[in-house]
Amino acid sequence: MNLNTRLLLVPLASLAVLACALVKDASPSLAAVNEIAADESPSPDSFSLVVLHPSHGDLAGLLAGHALRAAELDRELFVEFSAEWCPSCVILERSLTDERMVEALRGVYLIRLDIDEWQGRLSETRFIVLGVPTFVELDGEGVSTGRTITGAAWGPDTPENMAPVLLEFFGGASG
Repeated sequence: MNLNTRLLLVPLASLAVLACALVKDASPSLAAVNEIAADESPSPDSFSLVVLHPSHGDLAGLLAGHALRAAELDRELFVEFSAEWCPSCVILERSLTDERMVEALRGVYLIRLDIDEWQGRLSETRFIVLGVPTFVELDGEGVSTGRTITGAAWGPDTPENMAPVLLEFFGGASG
């Protein structure tokens, strides 16, 4: 190999390494996804619940990584927009151990995002959140399908009201 060829290949190889590093950072590997946000579900055999924070990285990349994880687990992917100050969100969280809620969420991979934490970063994902709680269906790449439901759909925040509505929305994801 002559000197000119070597001088050309070194920068090209460097660019290839840099491009791989950038792609790797954009979508975390499954191992990285598991390390970043562990499953916090009170019933992990039935459904998954992960809570993402801005410190975990780029939201679009995180959603894409979790889409892979959801597919690996054969679970349907959804995002829940929530807030600590939201009474409905708090009641929903406390109700996740109720057997009706566990059944409603069976086969679901749920990613919880606090709207206050993610406020400045949601525009890049095209999510439109008008209130909380809001659930959004994601496709296999972690992108919104446009199908959403809010807490206004079930009336009073009790498992007997929430579970049937959520079961219908999630479509009995486990079949």
